[in-house]
Amino acid sequence: MEKLNSFLQGLTIDKRDYQLQAVQEILTHHKDSHSILLNYPYGTGKTIIALLVLLRLKLDEPKKQFIFTSAREAAGMRCRQAVEMGKEFGFVDKLGYLFNPQTGGKGLNLSQKMKMYQASNVIFSPIQTLMNDRFQIKSRMKVDIFKNMSLCIVDEATDLLARSMSGFRLSKYFQELFQVRKSNNFPILAMSGTRDQHKAKFIMQVLGEDAHQMSRLDLSPYETITQIKPINREDYIHNDQTISNLLTKPVGTIQEILDPNLSRLEIVKLSYGGALDRLRGEQVAYPIKLGKYRVTKNDDRIQLINAFALLFKLTHARLLLLESTPGEYLKYTKKDENKEVFQSLLEVSSEIISYRVDLPRYDKPEEVTTRGLIHPKVEKAINIIHEHIIRGAKVLLFTRYLALGEQLKMLLETLQYPGVKYLSGKTKEESRHIILDQFRKEDVNVLIFTPVGGRGLNLEEADVVIHLDITSNLDDMTQRRERARGCIEYVLVLQGTSEEGKVKEYAKLTDASTVE
Repeated sequence: MEKLNSFLQGLTIDKRDYQLQAVQEILTHHKDSHSILLNYPYGTGKTIIALLVLLRLKLDEPKKQFIFTSAREAAGMRCRQAVEMGKEFGFVDKLGYLFNPQTGGKGLNLSQKMKMYQASNVIFSPIQTLMNDRFQIKSRMKVDIFKNMSLCIVDEATDLLARSMSGFRLSKYFQELFQVRKSNNFPILAMSGTRDQHKAKFIMQVLGEDAHQMSRLDLSPYETITQIKPINREDYIHNDQTISNLLTKPVGTIQEILDPNLSRLEIVKLSYGGALDRLRGEQVAYPIKLGKYRVTKNDDRIQLINAFALLFKLTHARLLLLESTPGEYLKYTKKDENKEVFQSLLEVSSEIISYRVDLPRYDKPEEVTTRGLIHPKVEKAINIIHEHIIRGAKVLLFTRYLALGEQLKMLLETLQYPGVKYLSGKTKEESRHIILDQFRKEDVNVLIFTPVGGRGLNLEEADVVIHLDITSNLDDMTQRRERARGCIEYVLVLQGTSEEGKVKEYAKLTDASTVE
């Protein structure tokens, strides 16, 4: 560690002591080629720990190669962030050539790509690009770019490695990676922040019998207060209950064919996990695999296709109702191909159209601006923002829908709220850096994110965090919370709808209180 410490002189890293302790423990187990699950809270610098491990190994093994990969929706962005962090800490000089995922090797022929990989000490690449390149180079040029691999770091491992718990298949690219690991004998360092011990246990099973778990979920130096804000809206309750009743038929069909004990949630996850695509495949080979289930008869396949198609439309409509704009929901239910399915929803949906709300102006709170077709969560969010921003607070707001984020930004600007910015997966990297810098200073007061826009950020400057959506994956919610620690957190939930079941689990996890 003395060599490493000499490189770190003058380098500022938050909580450096525990990070260096983690590096030492990882190196100890790396000597025995053990794979490791590094399960630390989000926002505690797991990427820094991983890069320090790479630096330390490079000092001892100059000719070895390393991989930093991720396959979340923001995979390319996560790799770019690691590249930038490496440059900031001087890792480029110490580690040598870095594959830049921003270009993805575009414009290079196969021979040039092979030379690039062979010359690289550290390969920063999304898993799909990495495994596709490896397959092409090995099959056509008989060269294995993993031959000298010493360590593979898998960032954001929770969802990637625990997919089968939800009936999803493990990504084929990760299946290939684990097969390659067996023959090439390099360990994997999987980074997670899950508080769900079932997921952590499954990740350990995937990593192998000799894997070692490092878990420090006590690293929360600031207290975050979480409040559940229930919203009572009869029109939304009517719509949600109507959709729930319609779901009974396709759910019953799927349970009858696959498993009577399958819950609605498990069936919905199967639906979003690509069940319909597998059933509709052009070259169907029996048995058809749907998670752990098997379909062996053509009659069952046809019934399941009809059931899953109806289920997907209904569950998607429910998501739009509960988490997107009223306009998006109404537009979807009135599509020509959906009219028959949503016939019984048209009457209860008309109540949403008549809804009107008064919103406070920032510059003149005594005045109000009337708008129609505003989601009740947007109304509640604007009132919370108004309450806190007049006292000088900085606010983060998360939503998974582009349309809802755009609508909220437009409304806040119309109401004269100062310093409102919006980051989504469509935001260019240069603009992203500028906006984040403005938020850290005093120029931006309200920052709206989608999951991709907010991936991998530490924003402890925030005083208030608002969740417009309640994700089915509680690790996403926890990640948002822990990236902005020491704040007041609000979770907005529509009373009397299916959202209440989701939020109960999150309330247990965070000791949240329900505030009317």
